[in-house]
Amino acid sequence: MSETLQYVKSNLERTVQGLITKKSQFIYADNESRVPENKTYSAYYLTDKNKLYFTNLITSKYVRQLFKVKDFDLYEQYSMISTADREIYPNAIKSKINNKDYNRGFINRFFIQKANDENGPVLEISESDYNKKLNMYNKIGVIWKLSGDKDTVADINSNTILSIQRMYGLQGLNIFPLQYWRPSKDTPVTLEKKLSLLKKT
Repeated sequence: MSETLQYVKSNLERTVQGLITKKSQFIYADNESRVPENKTYSAYYLTDKNKLYFTNLITSKYVRQLFKVKDFDLYEQYSMISTADREIYPNAIKSKINNKDYNRGFINRFFIQKANDENGPVLEISESDYNKKLNMYNKIGVIWKLSGDKDTVADINSNTILSIQRMYGLQGLNIFPLQYWRPSKDTPVTLEKKLSLLKKT
């Protein structure tokens, strides 16, 4: 379960279910593509006065978070106004990778940079911090390859880094394409390691 869903469950005040999306009203949080109209979603009101949206229910097997981009209601408008002057300072983290992540082959990573300092450092933050209203920062979430063929992973992650730098202006990024990479089980790289170990015994 993602940190966001855990946070929602721990801080839920009330929920409204069975809502229907309008045309171009939402985008998906994971890839920023538009959500089709007439799709069922639920709204979750939290104790911190935030209001989050998800496809289906958060107890469902497959859930995606939605970001509203138009048709804000009075609750949302008030929330935007009341938090506009409140500065949030997210904490920098280092990704923690486990075997489940390697078996899946990728993780989601989230980065920010001060909006008024294009030469400033780019920090990696948690998903929960990324989902907050970080008015002072430029931010981006990316899919980062962890396992597979070494050259393929390097190419994919290199393109991800270039996208972050060119499209989102996060120039102070200090990561490299094979960061956290591990070859998949029984690829030529791992087989070679096994054979070399057998020769030593």
